[in-house]
Amino acid sequence: MASNIMLTLLFLAAVLAVYYLSPPRIRWGILLAASLLFYAGTSVWMLLIAGTSACWSWFAGGKIEEIRTEKGKRGWLLFGILPLLGVLFLFKYFNFFSVSFASLLGLAGLAADPLVLKLMLPLGISYYTFKMISYLADIYVGKRSPEPHMGYYVTYILFFPQILSGPIERSEGFLEQFHQGLYYDSRLFGEGIERIVLGLFKKMVIANRLSGYVDTVFAAPGDYPGVAAVMAAVFYSFQLYCDFSGYSDIAVGMGNLLGIRSRQNFRCPYFARSIREFWDRWHISLSGWLRDYVYIPLGGNRVTQGKRRRNVLLTFLASGLWHGDNWTFVVWGAVHGVWNLCSRKKKGADSPFGKIWQTLLTFSGVTLTWVFFRAESLGAAFFYLRRAVMGFSLSAMDIQNAVLPFTGDNTCAAYFLTVCLFLGMLFLYEWGQVYGKGKEQEFSFSPLWLAVLGGSVMLFGVFGVSGFLYAQF
Repeated sequence: MASNIMLTLLFLAAVLAVYYLSPPRIRWGILLAASLLFYAGTSVWMLLIAGTSACWSWFAGGKIEEIRTEKGKRGWLLFGILPLLGVLFLFKYFNFFSVSFASLLGLAGLAADPLVLKLMLPLGISYYTFKMISYLADIYVGKRSPEPHMGYYVTYILFFPQILSGPIERSEGFLEQFHQGLYYDSRLFGEGIERIVLGLFKKMVIANRLSGYVDTVFAAPGDYPGVAAVMAAVFYSFQLYCDFSGYSDIAVGMGNLLGIRSRQNFRCPYFARSIREFWDRWHISLSGWLRDYVYIPLGGNRVTQGKRRRNVLLTFLASGLWHGDNWTFVVWGAVHGVWNLCSRKKKGADSPFGKIWQTLLTFSGVTLTWVFFRAESLGAAFFYLRRAVMGFSLSAMDIQNAVLPFTGDNTCAAYFLTVCLFLGMLFLYEWGQVYGKGKEQEFSFSPLWLAVLGGSVMLFGVFGVSGFLYAQF
């Protein structure tokens, strides 16, 4: 169920029926039961791990507040966080470091077989672990008090719309709504429907429609002309964005239907005019988390210039490693870190031409780095980039062969034009969000836009493509 958005929405419909027929005072219990059932549908064993981690972090948070000495508070902070990081390391990174260490020994002439554990990665472990760490850190610095209601806290950690791919919601805003009461809000409910429709359009109509082409070309870039490699890289940029931001829209919308507000996780990132602005718009909940709980504790900007650069690089390396146990992600994070350090505001930034040029330049750079994000190995990434550059040609035959992977037959051109049409629709919508009236001040569709997007989902949505790209992270 967790990998199928339509089943998830049917599950939500059943939850809503019980939820709004129940008194407001027990609605948190409905959400907790629904979240436990949703997680158990994936694995009861993994639910036990997630639930135990949540209960432990709740207990540790109370101890941090209870202890009066600074040394004792710091001790309980570490005692609370280290087991959480240990579980994350065991399931997500143990094999990566084991294989990397064995490879390092091999380079030194020492043969060693890596110890590889066959463990299933718990659903949403990166997301709920970061929630628990931020909760404990906020108590330690006095930003918030421990949550007295254990049931509220566990519901926050395992909240089923956000367990798969976030957003990484902060505890204070989320739990405050529980204490205020979970009531029906017609305006918020309507906004939730709009967000879900937008998310389904991004995921079903664009991301799923692009996935086949991207998978085909990335699987064998040597079999296709360089222009196909360029097209697949660009299409992967849109596939990844529409897949992940689509899920975020759906998750936030599901929460809205339940009377819960969540923070926006994306703000039209491909309209960014610099890499720094891109990270202000892309995966905002993770960017903010890394800033508050990695970059600032390292010293942030309150240190020498050299240490500030170190802090930026370490933060982006942490971002890369968070995304996956592969050196491709580490390189991806390192490139973004160096790019951020080199980023400067350019002249002509306020002219129309300057805006267009900087937006295209930023998008091109981000797309290039996504190749490392998508490739299975560093060797595959460099081979792909070499193919895109050295094999690039705009001959009629190469263009024809570049479009062919969409369907493998004569319908490929129609499929390609359909994809471009829907990408154009998304561009117009987001252009209006960034440069139009209101400029992202309020999430709202016109009835026409809602009808067009909803109709596109029903008529052109590609169903049966299960899973979300960011669920693996």
